[in-house]
Amino acid sequence: VGGSSVQSALFGEAGLLALSDGPLPLEAGDRWALAAPGLVVDGRVQGAHHLNWLDTEAWVELAYDRRPDVSMNDAAAAGLGEAVLRRTERPLLYVGIGTGVGSALVSGRVAVDSALGHLQGFSNTVCQGCFGVGCLDASIGGHALPDSLREEDEAFVARLLSEAIARQHPDLDLVVLGGGLLRTHPGISRRVAARLAHVVVEPTAAPPQAKSAAPWGLLHALGADH
Repeated sequence: VGGSSVQSALFGEAGLLALSDGPLPLEAGDRWALAAPGLVVDGRVQGAHHLNWLDTEAWVELAYDRRPDVSMNDAAAAGLGEAVLRRTERPLLYVGIGTGVGSALVSGRVAVDSALGHLQGFSNTVCQGCFGVGCLDASIGGHALPDSLREEDEAFVARLLSEAIARQHPDLDLVVLGGGLLRTHPGISRRVAARLAHVVVEPTAAPPQAKSAAPWGLLHALGADH
């Protein structure tokens, strides 16, 4: 579940079988996992302001008849998926920018929220998620940007994102950038790489048809990498 759409992935013994828009129906005996914005506990979302979800049963909203076997934050699942697809346990920071800004720190195939999106001091805008002033999400999340980005808009996003990464995670040397905005505007990632000269900046390892690497992170969390 993202800020603007839902994508489902179906896996079998041969690996990824299909990606589809919207929820997929469950068959008897299927194991399933769910990733959504915000704090996610047992399929319950404790606040995803871009979706207007507050203490919401996400699996009920998606018309499923039972709780997921695994539930995760969407950025944490995507970050974990990046490590799985890269076949690495090297520490990395995943940042995804779509409707909002999501991020996760991944080390040893464990993902935790990095809170980068709500780091403050970038504008005068009050965030409707953390209610802080000038957080990164309120400044460069897709909801805060023009529908069509100019070169100066890309430069603005890259500058603030680079500053946030340098402030919050000065010792990391691998950053993975994903999300719809960064995929459609690769120039932002190139600008970030130029600004963070000491850091390896890579694009998502997810295939183009996937919204993110979250399906592979969820698959790993279910206990089946392949």
